Amino acid sequence: MKKIVDVVGWVCVVVTVAILIMTLLTTYQFIYLKYFNTYKIIQICIFFTMITWAIKMYIQKSNSTNIVYPLLCMILAVGTIFFMYVGVY
Repeated sequence: MKKIVDVVGWVCVVVTVAILIMTLLTTYQFIYLKYFNTYKIIQICIFFTMITWAIKMYIQKSNSTNIVYPLLCMILAVGTIFFMYVGVY
């Protein structure tokens, strides 16, 4: 279980970085990709990456005091979806 969550976490990071690069290239008009002209897709990727990493950190915590980092990841993920829902992107 730990291995699967670890691999999924790193895959999410690689996908998020690739989407970040494509979004920046589209934003600065080096290339045009239809789905990358807004920040909506990057917010969705950040949401899934933060949820995955929160699960990963929760599974791999060494003691009960390290619950702060997974909670921070979850707060960032919820904040990202909240701002997407409100329309700030």
